[in-house]
Amino acid sequence: MIFMNFITLSHPHSITQGEFEDFRTYDEIPTAIFINGRHLSTLLLAPGDQKEYITGFLLTEQHITKKEEIESIRVEKNRISIITTNIFTSPGPKKTILSGCGGAVSYIDTGKLPILSSNFSMSENAIEDCIRKIHSEKEICSYGLVFSCLCQEDRFLLCRCDITDDQSLDRMIGAAFTKEINLTSSFCVCSATITSESVRKCLIAGIPLIITIGYCTSLAVEIGRKNGLGIGVVHDETIMIYSTPERISR
Repeated sequence: MIFMNFITLSHPHSITQGEFEDFRTYDEIPTAIFINGRHLSTLLLAPGDQKEYITGFLLTEQHITKKEEIESIRVEKNRISIITTNIFTSPGPKKTILSGCGGAVSYIDTGKLPILSSNFSMSENAIEDCIRKIHSEKEICSYGLVFSCLCQEDRFLLCRCDITDDQSLDRMIGAAFTKEINLTSSFCVCSATITSESVRKCLIAGIPLIITIGYCTSLAVEIGRKNGLGIGVVHDETIMIYSTPERISR
């Protein structure tokens, strides 16, 4: 346990630990990822079901397209080892950010990303109901971590948390993939800023709509518009639709 002293700006004196029981720190665990015996990356992860995380990671990094391609997952302290049915699977992800001269980023290759052409659409009322249900789940919203939740219609299906948006989204996708939930008829509600990486993961997983109670980047919007992903931001009970407005109906 980490003990803390608190100072309030309006009353500059120390406050006892007991007055702030809800304040806490979170663990971040350095974890090396190995695919077919080759080191891929070392990430910082929150504690939790690491098999769900790595399943989502393998999917969004395009190492697999279905869970049957995973031969085995072994989770050890600070290490996750995966064997796939194709032992020649390259440990390098398919990059959508390409480099120019000298290694400088030149452009985003959206041509490498799927285009979502389905007629999926969700009503404002269903989105509002789902967000209300998420907020009612105290064990989710009190975490203080980044969350990514999956919904269908007005049904809240599952939610996963981690210390960053990418990891929480991979956890959510991995859980849905494991439970064989149809992602193409689902939408995501998250607490993080929607970035180009969030958009990339949704497009690869086939999720047609992502809503955040945070913010989004202009690059995320640009890619979403080109590739058919709906992007919405909720503030003060208003949904601002930044991309593919036909994904949200009145």
